[in-house]
Amino acid sequence: MKLQGATKMAGILPSMLVSLVHFRLSILVAPSANVAFQHTFDTGERATGADAVIVAVDRFLSVPIPAIFFASHPVHGLTNGWWIVTGLNSVFWGLFIYACYTFSTWALNRYAEPLSK
Repeated sequence: MKLQGATKMAGILPSMLVSLVHFRLSILVAPSANVAFQHTFDTGERATGADAVIVAVDRFLSVPIPAIFFASHPVHGLTNGWWIVTGLNSVFWGLFIYACYTFSTWALNRYAEPLSK
């Protein structure tokens, strides 16, 4: 196997790990964030304290597609749309990490060769 193929294969494991961790964190945070969002929607009061932290973490994890827009009332649980969007977000996060790893490997290999000559 060429060195380039080995470095690309080495980038797959961290990207898959990031995708799995992202999906798991989203599943843990989403129900609480949905409750806080519903409370804000019903009363008009902004979330404070721990609820504000949960909402901020959920907002960070919901990049690039805001998954909270696909959630329903907390009584009904998480909808199919939420699960699909969260899965897509996790895949995007993993692809971003893989792209960063591939780009940094390419840049280091490209500029390391002229320095060694």
